[in-house]
Amino acid sequence: MVIDSDGTQLGVLNKFEALRIAKEQELDLIEVAPTAEPPVAKILSWSKFKYQQEKKKKENKGKTIEMKEMWFKAFIGDGDFQHKIERIKEFLSKKHPVKITIRGKGRVQAVQLWALLERIKLALVDSIQESNESAKQEGRNIFWIVRPIKNIKLTENESKNTQSNS
Repeated sequence: MVIDSDGTQLGVLNKFEALRIAKEQELDLIEVAPTAEPPVAKILSWSKFKYQQEKKKKENKGKTIEMKEMWFKAFIGDGDFQHKIERIKEFLSKKHPVKITIRGKGRVQAVQLWALLERIKLALVDSIQESNESAKQEGRNIFWIVRPIKNIKLTENESKNTQSNS
């Protein structure tokens, strides 16, 4: 089965006839489905074919998800804390997972770090998906990965606005 460069089917041809047609058009004869019955060949440029194959391969890889990271110190002011929470919510709204790192330094007790983590959890309770991943402590640092909610629920005010607009 031979397919022309513009996509029209030329039908079942023998190999020599298909090669002759390809040479007349100054193109190549490329076997695209060797296991099909009868085998399928296309008449087109080899470089164009390779380009299309590479493009398909890149599309099939899919989109990589970028992990964002936010650092907290054990002692943080309210303004800085609120700003970092807003940034985390912004990342989550863009469907990025966020790695939260709480750094302990000097004589900071682990109890203070875990208290800060609880404060962060309370601030993000409506923006994160419940996950099985719990926070982990490594040395003086605590790491916690949060993932965005898959189906974001609208608040009452937002749902009223969308209903009035439709």
